Amino acid sequence: MENIISIANVPAYIRAAMAIQSERVDGFPLLILGPVGVGKSQAPVQVARDEGWHVEVVNLSNYQPAEVTGWVTQVGDAMDQLLPVWGRNVIDAAKAGSKSLIIFEEFPQCDIDVQKASAQVIWDRRVAGHRLPEDCLIIANGNRKSDKAAVKSIPEHLVSRFNIVTVEAELDPTLAHFAKIDVAPEVTTYLSQFPDALHRHAADGTPFPCPRTWVAVSDVIKAEVPKAIEMPMIAGAIGVGEQAKFTGFLRIWRDLVAPSEVFANPDAAPVPEKADVRYAMIGSLIASVTNKTAKACAAYIKRLPPEYHSVAVSALLRRNEAAGDPGKKVSTTGFTDILIETSNLIGEG
Repeated sequence: MENIISIANVPAYIRAAMAIQSERVDGFPLLILGPVGVGKSQAPVQVARDEGWHVEVVNLSNYQPAEVTGWVTQVGDAMDQLLPVWGRNVIDAAKAGSKSLIIFEEFPQCDIDVQKASAQVIWDRRVAGHRLPEDCLIIANGNRKSDKAAVKSIPEHLVSRFNIVTVEAELDPTLAHFAKIDVAPEVTTYLSQFPDALHRHAADGTPFPCPRTWVAVSDVIKAEVPKAIEMPMIAGAIGVGEQAKFTGFLRIWRDLVAPSEVFANPDAAPVPEKADVRYAMIGSLIASVTNKTAKACAAYIKRLPPEYHSVAVSALLRRNEAAGDPGKKVSTTGFTDILIETSNLIGEG
């Protein structure tokens, strides 16, 4: 049975592991497993950035065993090992007073000999005769056999060396992360309306929707590529079936009344009748609202049925939480009535 945790709890898990690791010398390595494109790599990197830790990403599928533990070379009449660049970087970071996060990418996918070589580093915490700093956390990640991602069996003696967790794709934590990295509102609004589209692994060699490929779709939208290639580029990321549904949503989004017109006259601006158009309108408004237009935005949203109010509140709170600069946060004063109403609805539920 898998030890599944919410991806929302992964940052706290990593911080706790670092705190434990910093107090011991025999290691507290993590192995994070999960489906393709769910954010196993990005979550640790984001934690490191937030904490100011040094990060070394070692993609094991591209390494030979000696590249992990250090090439053996002759020094005079003796043999020695060359310290890999990633190891030197970690040691230098420690000398500069920084904690480090070493990420061993694609651990289950790499050759067994590479797994064994990296296990020496993970367990003994030594590389080419050098001991890793105590405040250096090792995280390996990869897919499971069930994900059909060319995964190899991990020898049992290696399994016992890890603290192993599995993460799954989840909408709310993913949308919160998307807000931080400024994913296009067209994508986040679509996923809010169709949460099943977040991750749907085809496992047949064709593109499929997952958090990673939705970021690629966002990049296509932001690039404003010619219309003739927009659809095939989106299909190349999330597959033809999902692309057909998403581009239908895009047509609705692009035909919406401009947010500036809504903010200028919130009491008279037309209110959509169809659910999908209402979702799109909310996403468009929250993406464009400022402190100057917050009151007008709230006045318009109040004209929508109550079930859409919580959608708007969630989108606004995600946007504010992701804003690193306090000056970019939108005041919720104008949304007070909606916030109270949403809170009451949750309480009744």
